[in-house]
Amino acid sequence: MSERKSYLKLLGEGFQMMKQSKQTESTIALRGWTFSIKQDQGWFVILRAKRIKWIGLPNDTFQIEKTLVKIGDLQLTRHEETNEVRLTIDEEWGLESKIVCDNLEWGKFIDALKQVKGE
Repeated sequence: MSERKSYLKLLGEGFQMMKQSKQTESTIALRGWTFSIKQDQGWFVILRAKRIKWIGLPNDTFQIEKTLVKIGDLQLTRHEETNEVRLTIDEEWGLESKIVCDNLEWGKFIDALKQVKGE
């Protein structure tokens, strides 16, 4: 019986650690933009830039593709020919900004996002 209790206790602790790890905040930077991403009851994003601090509402949308990233109202679109990355936030006032980054930098950013998402 004690072996079963200790197994169940370990299993419970494992689930608790998994839950806590999902709630930790990850910070990923792309040039002048810093994204803090956290999963709690949905994906929660904070964007920090030179003149901007935007806090998104929790959302279920977290889409990562080769040239597109969408987390709630925040969207990043990369044009492969020009290496231009356009940031768009669809809200009442809206926000748009752009930077230029090479394939390597974009690839590292996408990989970091996939790691946060758990892909």
